[in-house]
Amino acid sequence: MTIAPEEALTLVDSPAPAHSRLHRFVYGETAASRRDPVPLGMGLFIAVAGTALVVGLNGQYFGTVVGFALAYAIVAIGMVVQLGYARQLAFSQTVFMGVGAYGTGILETKYNFGTAETVVCVLAIGFVSSLVIGSIVTRAPGLALALATLLLPLFVSTYLGNSNYFGSFTGILNINPLWGTIANYNDAMTQTSVIAVLFLALVTMAALRIMRSGVGLQLMAMSEDERLAAGLGTSLRQRRLEVFVFGSVVATLGGIVLASAQGDATYFLVAESAQITLLIILFVPGRKNVLAVIGGAILVEYLSTSSDFMSTNLATFEAIVLVVILLIEPNGFVALVARIYRFGYSKIKAARSGLPAPSEEVTP
Repeated sequence: MTIAPEEALTLVDSPAPAHSRLHRFVYGETAASRRDPVPLGMGLFIAVAGTALVVGLNGQYFGTVVGFALAYAIVAIGMVVQLGYARQLAFSQTVFMGVGAYGTGILETKYNFGTAETVVCVLAIGFVSSLVIGSIVTRAPGLALALATLLLPLFVSTYLGNSNYFGSFTGILNINPLWGTIANYNDAMTQTSVIAVLFLALVTMAALRIMRSGVGLQLMAMSEDERLAAGLGTSLRQRRLEVFVFGSVVATLGGIVLASAQGDATYFLVAESAQITLLIILFVPGRKNVLAVIGGAILVEYLSTSSDFMSTNLATFEAIVLVVILLIEPNGFVALVARIYRFGYSKIKAARSGLPAPSEEVTP
């Protein structure tokens, strides 16, 4: 869809609110009918339900799975804004997971930092590094940005695997949990998962707040047509950088949680395979549905440890599912289920009324 700058200015100068008119222009619906969840309500739901789940599991096998999955879910929520909503083709999330995990390990094991100050310092490092890297790579739009970030995981994982300072292929061991001690693993895992749930709730609230705000509207316009966004006065370079920094800092937080949950940081979490896993967690359930993405993270983590056969062939299964979903319904499994439901409901309604059912249209 393309709009001339003059038409964009007409939308702004119109008596109707620009927010509503632009949303109707892009999506064919009014702003009042937006379906993004309420940030505070969703955050409270995740905090309460997640805490009840991890406390109820109390360090059991599935509780450990959920604890690890929460870290990937945190990263994936940042990707909902970055790739799903703004459609910024940046593939550097595992690199910043490495910043979070290795930064946590180095500060705690080599410099004896406490847990709280480690989290603050590592997030600051992630923010500064993403600001520096983002100010360079986000100058390249679209596919150029994808290519600029595509090889970063390969370079960084290779360097980490050959650096003695970063533990070489062994990585950094004996990283402290976010809450508790390594000696009492079950309790520490449960308590760390509770902190991870709270982090996930806060990240989800921030992501949804961005998506429902004026900034989110600009990101939506940028994803559809950058000429439209520029015509509405959006600073494209600034918004690109902000989205990149947000996704990267959230990925850094996910790396902190993962390293604290599993007690180590290895170059595997920076590798290309980890980046592909994150993309599957995002796109297969639904790139704009936060609950579906969280559920996808838990399912993928469970499958990766459920059996030797599944863990060995998981990458193959993930690739097949990803291709099939993207071919059938680019908006993910949740959108596919909703489409089937609408189609079946229209058939039943038409059969009852004696009228022909409307044809199903596929919206990419």
